[in-house]
Amino acid sequence: MLLTEWQTGTGLLGALGLTAGLLPAYGPPAIEPKTMPGTWIDHTSGTLVFTSDGRVTASGVGRHRPGDHPSGPSERCSGSGTWSYEPGRDVWTQQVRLAVPGCTWPPWRVGGTAREPRIQQKVGDPGSGRLYKLGKPPAAPDAGGRPATSASPR
Repeated sequence: MLLTEWQTGTGLLGALGLTAGLLPAYGPPAIEPKTMPGTWIDHTSGTLVFTSDGRVTASGVGRHRPGDHPSGPSERCSGSGTWSYEPGRDVWTQQVRLAVPGCTWPPWRVGGTAREPRIQQKVGDPGSGRLYKLGKPPAAPDAGGRPATSASPR
């Protein structure tokens, strides 16, 4: 694949910006248990609804096997159970564990941004870089245009 001058220039400027410290390197957001309550949605409208008291309800959330593609068909799982947050050693190792009878998932890793956090799992062949993601949409602004605070569903 040939790169255009524009692509090469953009890549070079990005590398220089990172090296010089002008652009921050990506890191997942540091979340905490109070980040989790609310609805998290995947690309097919599968949802996980977390409550502040440690309960979770899954509706059509994918369960992938090795070799699966994140957007390909997967077994879907629904049910209710519990969740826990583990801060890990740093932002790269924080995870969310779910215990939903009949639904087995490995721990979910954290990704996205502070404004739009995601929980995600690796899918596909090892090293493929493919991720199955659920995102928490940002809270809609209130009537005055200020960011709304997220309320925990009960």
